[in-house]
Amino acid sequence: MHLGIYTNKTYDEKLAIAENLCGIAQKLGFSCEIIEDISLVDKCNILVVIGGDGTILHVCEAAAKANVPILSVNNGRLGFLSEIEIFEFEKALLTIKSNEYDVERRMMGQVDFEDKVFNFINEILVVRTNRNSIAKINVFSDGVYIDTYEGDGVIVSTPTGSTGYSLSSGGPILSPKIDALVLTPLCVHSLHNRSIVFNENEFIDIVVESRDDENSIYIDGKEVAQKVPKGAKMLVKKSNLFVNFIKINKGNFYEKLNKKLVQWNNFK
Repeated sequence: MHLGIYTNKTYDEKLAIAENLCGIAQKLGFSCEIIEDISLVDKCNILVVIGGDGTILHVCEAAAKANVPILSVNNGRLGFLSEIEIFEFEKALLTIKSNEYDVERRMMGQVDFEDKVFNFINEILVVRTNRNSIAKINVFSDGVYIDTYEGDGVIVSTPTGSTGYSLSSGGPILSPKIDALVLTPLCVHSLHNRSIVFNENEFIDIVVESRDDENSIYIDGKEVAQKVPKGAKMLVKKSNLFVNFIKINKGNFYEKLNKKLVQWNNFK
């Protein structure tokens, strides 16, 4: 079995951690290489990702397209998407070698905007670039008008993303075992500011109606469009891609959720 190791160089100075883990893997009989170009992920049977949630988000689309499962190793702060800590790596490889691990499938979302297609594992965010003014956004589902939101913007997240920015904005937590999208308005000037959960087969149309082009679009934390003008439209739906995460630990999603959120609240 061939492992590819991708690391966040910001937290892995001189690739020391990656090289150490690669050495451990080779001693256990795995072939292993450090991958610096994520487009080469299709060479691997398993992609080991060292870093925090941001690093994992960066590689998800490439891993999904190559159908390569991810073993996530936490070297960040909260590490909500991480499966193991660095010190657990050897034990995890022994579990993989004995074929005693599980694979968890996570859905991705898709955004169609200006003849471009973006896939996301967490969320799409449509917001005002200048927060001193108000965004005005119309939302439709399968062509049926839902509401007009006037505030900072809107966020549409997957179940994976529902525990991130969406949760901080008052959105619900969705089980990763379901395929759905949740829309949450951001700081809306309204008495009916509520999230909406959409079925996996529904299409969400977002239309920017702000008075100028001071609007931006972010996909999984990365800005993909600036100066989005009034009248701009984007279609959000379930993607055909999905990400496979290797599960070593037997604890369930809710145990991890509680542990990580308590850890985050106590983090200093």
